[in-house]
Amino acid sequence: MARSFRLYIIISIIMMFAATSAFSQAIETTKPESAQSKEIAIYGEVQSVNAAANTVSVQYYDYDSDSEKIAEIAVGKDTRMENAKAVSDIKKGDWVDVTYMVSDGKNIASMVSVEKEEPAAGLPAEE
Repeated sequence: MARSFRLYIIISIIMMFAATSAFSQAIETTKPESAQSKEIAIYGEVQSVNAAANTVSVQYYDYDSDSEKIAEIAVGKDTRMENAKAVSDIKKGDWVDVTYMVSDGKNIASMVSVEKEEPAAGLPAEE
């Protein structure tokens, strides 16, 4: 009886180590992607535009921290622009939707969409 109990304990310990090893491997393979490869989307008001550096500063509301923040966004040659042809078309006070990724500590935009006001019903659009 004592011999079978010892055998049971030894098998239990071996199974415990095997399960722990398999669990730790599963955790390593399901780690989330690094923060640098994650796309981030914000909507906010343009605070400043630096056409020479191809950057815009956008003030947005961060729901995670429950506070207003400002992000400096770089616009590159691969950035898709909507309602603007270049950074110089964006003005302080414009509202923008921006999708960007962090690369080497810089916020690089993949898409910038400038919000255009819809004309009021029954009124002609301003030009």
